[in-house]
Amino acid sequence: MPSPLANLRRFGLAFERTVKQHRWLLRYAHCQRVFHGWSEAAPEDPPAQSRRCLLDLRRIASDGEQGRRFHALVMLLRRGGYDLAMVPRLAFLQTGHRTFKATALAETRPFFEDQLPADFRKFDLCLSDGTRTHRHARRTVPVLTGTKRPLQPGDLPMPYSFFPAVWDNGEDRRFEAYRRRDRVWRLFFGGHCSQASYRRIKKYTRLRPLDRYRVVCEVHRYFADSTLSIHSDQQLESAQQQRHEAFVMIDNATYRTDASRWLGLLAQSDFFLAAPGCDYPLSHNAIEAIAVGTIPVLEYESLFTPPLRDGENCIAYRGIDGLRHAVARIETMDEDDILRLRRGVIEYYESHLSPTAFCRDLQDQSTRRLHLFPYLTPAATRTRAAG
Repeated sequence: MPSPLANLRRFGLAFERTVKQHRWLLRYAHCQRVFHGWSEAAPEDPPAQSRRCLLDLRRIASDGEQGRRFHALVMLLRRGGYDLAMVPRLAFLQTGHRTFKATALAETRPFFEDQLPADFRKFDLCLSDGTRTHRHARRTVPVLTGTKRPLQPGDLPMPYSFFPAVWDNGEDRRFEAYRRRDRVWRLFFGGHCSQASYRRIKKYTRLRPLDRYRVVCEVHRYFADSTLSIHSDQQLESAQQQRHEAFVMIDNATYRTDASRWLGLLAQSDFFLAAPGCDYPLSHNAIEAIAVGTIPVLEYESLFTPPLRDGENCIAYRGIDGLRHAVARIETMDEDDILRLRRGVIEYYESHLSPTAFCRDLQDQSTRRLHLFPYLTPAATRTRAAG
């Protein structure tokens, strides 16, 4: 039975979410400005043959971290071939000024029910967090954001996705080219890894992986003097021209290359040390590595849907001893095994994480609901059951 303190904390979080959801009433003028800015910049009408999806969202819980989940939803649908319209609800638009959400909104157009043209045809699909049947859509799929209950049969888990700039800069259109690049590094890590920020996973209690700081330090210690730490553009240019069979790392606290080069760096390495994030184990870096065919080394493979498999499309470990063993496997792995793993990684992306796969599953008649945060639901039911 939950303790009184846990119940009090749960009540406090629920109250905070309710206040945030309804504060648009006090910010009405702001919401109107967001609405007018969005509607005035809306894209032109879609080609007649486009697949069309209507978004009817009310709750800002769909935003995710800094608007990233809503951004990912929009881009998965757009790249999957859907033209998007959206019901203009001020409660949802109250956070539409935030960078990632504003960028995603720019990919949609407002849908005004009282301005339907004479030749209006129903949307192919509606995604809604408020209704199970939208009268202007042939099919409606409810959208879930709650994380307390396990996924049910027929629930489609929305994939974790890239950092929004990958979509916005069109980098996803270059994945094939990245996958064909020569791999000159054996194991790579790039990102922030300070002890203060990454010594524990702050918001996630269902899985307890080693924190990022400890993971990076342990691998650095394993390779010792063979580790190549990059601190400047000049050093990076040199490192990209030579084979390095050990560990290459970039700590963003001391050096940060231009974001446009990130996927290219991932694509130079056979393996990527996908150390966990700060608030949750899943990190967008792991998804980006998988997309370009770089094999992730990680402890949270069970959070993917379906789970990644050690030796098939990832290198998985448990605890500090498992990490050391994983690094030893990587160090001695032959080229044939690396190529086999790389093919498995690319196949996993195309089958489960890509826009094509997402839209295919969304259109499947067995899909009854879409869950935006499957990686936060209870662990025992993350694998989608047939409905």
